[in-house]
Amino acid sequence: MLALDYLRRSRKTTPEIEMKALEYINVGYQRLLTFEVAGGGFDWYGRPPANLVLSAYGLLEFSDMAKVYEIDDRVIGRTRSFLLAQQQSDGSWKMPERSAWSWAGLQGDFIVTAYVAWSLSEAGEKGPGLERARAWLRSHLAEAKDNYALALAANALGDDALFEKLEATGTRDERVVYWKQGDTAFYGRGEYAAIETTALAAHALLKSNRTVSTANSALAYLAKKKDSRGTWGSTSATILSLRSILRAMSGREQKDRALVRWNLNGHAKEIAIEPEQADVLQIVDLTAGVRPGENSVSVETSGETNSMMQIVARYWLPWNRVEPQKAKPLEVAVSYDRTKLAKNDVLTANVSLAYRGERPTFMIVLDLGIPPGFAVDPKPFERMVEEKRIDKFSLTAKQITLYFGTIEPGRSVGFAYGLRAKFPLKAKTPPTVAYEYYAPDRRDEVAPVEVEVTE
Repeated sequence: MLALDYLRRSRKTTPEIEMKALEYINVGYQRLLTFEVAGGGFDWYGRPPANLVLSAYGLLEFSDMAKVYEIDDRVIGRTRSFLLAQQQSDGSWKMPERSAWSWAGLQGDFIVTAYVAWSLSEAGEKGPGLERARAWLRSHLAEAKDNYALALAANALGDDALFEKLEATGTRDERVVYWKQGDTAFYGRGEYAAIETTALAAHALLKSNRTVSTANSALAYLAKKKDSRGTWGSTSATILSLRSILRAMSGREQKDRALVRWNLNGHAKEIAIEPEQADVLQIVDLTAGVRPGENSVSVETSGETNSMMQIVARYWLPWNRVEPQKAKPLEVAVSYDRTKLAKNDVLTANVSLAYRGERPTFMIVLDLGIPPGFAVDPKPFERMVEEKRIDKFSLTAKQITLYFGTIEPGRSVGFAYGLRAKFPLKAKTPPTVAYEYYAPDRRDEVAPVEVEVTE
């Protein structure tokens, strides 16, 4: 829904894109409703009791969805009522007991209260419960021990004093500003933690007219960190970055015409940005100027504009030229009992996964590609769920996805599964990929294998 909102505001949507996006939103909306607990609130499996933080997360989702899709207001009302019913008499929300599928990064009552209060404010809550929460946060600001907690509080409160404090804690690097962070509530680490925190900070600072310069520098950092697929790696980092960009788009104004001239190795293109089209996404293709080796890109502008830019390069690299990673936190291996078989034979795949990180991690995703013309026996994965070796799995025509919960350093997992050949053919298996869901750069990948099926 954030992507559709962005496409609408940037005027890049088409009837076809709109129809497909709304179809996805409808399916997602119906799916989300299956996790609602009777009486309000949400749980990972739709079973009582409802999860406080997950319900606040869901309220943010439904509030965003309502901007582009007609949903039942009673769902938002029930979720809001559930959250307010969990509020303590002093205005705070208590840190829930740790359990599987809960966010351990939310440490302490302050950050939980800031997160729930922000969720309620984004959903349009105006009642005394939110004001009590804000009063509690103001009296406990000393508990905001890091930039992430500070940014959450700034979003929940909207106080000028907090904006100033948040602005002062940013790290300035050339023309960008970002906020360093250890771990986030959603297990973001390293660069992804910085992206999440910077997006939260930018979202808060955009509320203040006195911090426009810093907010723009933070948006420049986010633009710099966007990958070639148009995302920011992890789901949480992408959602928060889109939120900040959408808030910036609603307040951006350009008065005069601006010209932007791109030059790649002498191959130049120029575009004009008119005031009435300042929020329209412009795509410039410089492929004709690309050459082997080093490439030189320059950008010149005339006129004033707040537009951001991103340079994206894509390339294809043969597997035999991919350099192996050193000191990988994840190691995955796949072997097959044979590569030549007959129609209706079963190909057995043996998989091993090892985690060699320095501390426990939550949510490792393992994507097992299904070769064309093969059918998967799901029973081994059903047994793994029953034996609690994995949390869950999903199966499509092209891929098996396994979800592992908290994994301790040094743990390894091994299993086998069968693929039945349905047709005679020669094809390659898709690559197998393992990665940490909240830090997708911590990953390992196995090259495809060619298999041949005869009649």
